[in-house]
Amino acid sequence: MNLITLLIIFDMLVIIYQVLIEVFTILYRINGINVDISRFQVVSLLTGTGFTTNESESMLITKNRRKLTRRIMFFSYIFNISIVSTFVSIFSLTANTSKEDIPICIGLTLFIIIFLILFYKTNIRKSVIDKIVIDLVNKRKTKKENFVFIYDTFGNKVIAEIELTKLKRSMKNKTIEEMQLSQKYHISLLVIKRKEQIISEIKPTTMLEEGDTVIVFGRVRDIKNAFIKEIEKIVQKV
Repeated sequence: MNLITLLIIFDMLVIIYQVLIEVFTILYRINGINVDISRFQVVSLLTGTGFTTNESESMLITKNRRKLTRRIMFFSYIFNISIVSTFVSIFSLTANTSKEDIPICIGLTLFIIIFLILFYKTNIRKSVIDKIVIDLVNKRKTKKENFVFIYDTFGNKVIAEIELTKLKRSMKNKTIEEMQLSQKYHISLLVIKRKEQIISEIKPTTMLEEGDTVIVFGRVRDIKNAFIKEIEKIVQKV
């Protein structure tokens, strides 16, 4: 196999690699992970460097996220081996390249550099991806399941928004005080959004209703135990 063929294969691998990053980022986003965190974690997993301790728990909170993480790891093994072996082969053939092939090799190298620049600079890519995410989320919202969206991480805690499409049995007809969100789950309930109403001054006698959206602060594991544990599958929003 000559150098030109190897460079073509390498360029194709890089393009496929970028496409996979976007695809897996979309899948994480429709499972409720912030876009920046999603892309960072996907790149970390695909490069085999793993993902950060502070954010890793949020990537594994649901069955869907765990399955997705395993699949990304599987692809990372394949691509890391393919890219490294191709790069080593390119390097070993560089010294034996004929003068006639040098312009083609330079052209292929410039092509992949220009592709990467355009791929990350264009607004068309972002708008298309956002449209795909919104369409997928809207289709999945019709299911009677809770929606969870993680805004940001702070150490081992997160700010999360939970759309209570379905209330847990332990929460029905219970006040905030009776739920013991703070004492039992160590969660701070920050805001309740109920239709057009924003409830920021939450009283101990306040009760949650199906259809409410709550914003909470706490550990991912505690949020899961408080709002999700009785529900096997979760559909999240962007």
